[in-house]
Amino acid sequence: MKISKENSEHYYWGDKCSGWHLVNSKNLSIIQEIMPPKTKEQNHYHNFSEQFFYILDGIATFEIADQIIEVEKGNGIHILPKTKHRIRNDKFENLEFIVISHPTTRGDRINEPFSAEISLNLNGRKFKSILSTENGEVNSYTIFHYRQKNNIIWATYEGGNILFGTLSGKLEKNKLIFTYQHQNIDGEFKTGKCKSTIEVVNNKIRLKEEWEWTCDDYSKGKSELEEIRANANKKYT
Repeated sequence: MKISKENSEHYYWGDKCSGWHLVNSKNLSIIQEIMPPKTKEQNHYHNFSEQFFYILDGIATFEIADQIIEVEKGNGIHILPKTKHRIRNDKFENLEFIVISHPTTRGDRINEPFSAEISLNLNGRKFKSILSTENGEVNSYTIFHYRQKNNIIWATYEGGNILFGTLSGKLEKNKLIFTYQHQNIDGEFKTGKCKSTIEVVNNKIRLKEEWEWTCDDYSKGKSELEEIRANANKKYT
């Protein structure tokens, strides 16, 4: 099916600005937008989405980090994740453009003021256990696969004594707070809660955990996870 503004979902945003969802899926968003003269959006950034703006008509003014860039009709600009930005129409004519976002920005927008800004992103990172007290069940064969969206974190883990497990929680001031549950190789179901401090050691993320079982003897323990990375030379800033 051919797609145009005429057969796409329309919405209003900002000060009488219009948008049409040409493509609206989990992994891709393509929107055609019109901004009237002397309008602008709120300064913001996206944790995961990268965007490309292509100008169809008019001249767009972009604030990107500490730069101001004008983009004319027939030209575009690429904005990477975690880059603070906004688009303005400083002219006396309408501004029309296409914005492509991958993945979609739905639920991935942090507006100014940036009090919720996150310095480290755990999304897609893998960890293994390098230390655990005797009452724990993870070991060096247990691999954790983390995901993150804004300050929400979740993970799956398996290997060693663990058949399969999940955890879910949130990131607060460089600490992870979550609950976990898993099934071990003996077929037993275990549950617990944990607080983790995030550190960077030898250019790898480490999660220093203090946990407590919410089953069996309700005992407490400590463990430490270290990031598994193919490129050990990548620097954190």
